[in-house]
Amino acid sequence: MSVARRDESRRILIEQHLPLVHAVARRFAHRGEPLEDLVQVGALGLIKAVDRFDPLRGVTLGAYAAPTIAGEIQRHLRDRLGLIRVPRNAGDETTAARFPLPLEAAAAQRVDDAAERGLAHCEDRAIVASGLRSLPRRERQVVEMRYYGELSQRGIAARMGISQVHVSRILRDSLGRLGRELGRPVA
Repeated sequence: MSVARRDESRRILIEQHLPLVHAVARRFAHRGEPLEDLVQVGALGLIKAVDRFDPLRGVTLGAYAAPTIAGEIQRHLRDRLGLIRVPRNAGDETTAARFPLPLEAAAAQRVDDAAERGLAHCEDRAIVASGLRSLPRRERQVVEMRYYGELSQRGIAARMGISQVHVSRILRDSLGRLGRELGRPVA
């Protein structure tokens, strides 16, 4: 492959996955940085992911890139904002330079833990999405209603006119098949 063709393919991949950058950046928008800045930092993570991506690993670029994008944004927030953000109107230098109290540090850690769990959930969804194409139509619909529509098994059963037990079996079998196909368990 020529250098020009490789560069063009790289550019296309990056442009196609910019919506993923925006989605990940929105999750961190409440942290005090402008969304545009987070998108720019996330785009750097996307570029790193595109450059390191190996399609032979069996996952989509989106599933591979999401953690890299989030990591770049988290690193930026950590470096830029520190653990506790001091309000602008707190002009007192002693207040701005103080260390966080133990309760403040614990609260910040809980927020970070929730963000990491949310990111792991996002990554799981992206991985599942990459394997959905291999499922039969009915199984794909059930998985999509459960994980993207966030319907309960009972809600899915009512929509599809089948029993909740049948929905449970479909989910179990479909996720087992996805796990085998993707080479890792899917919960």
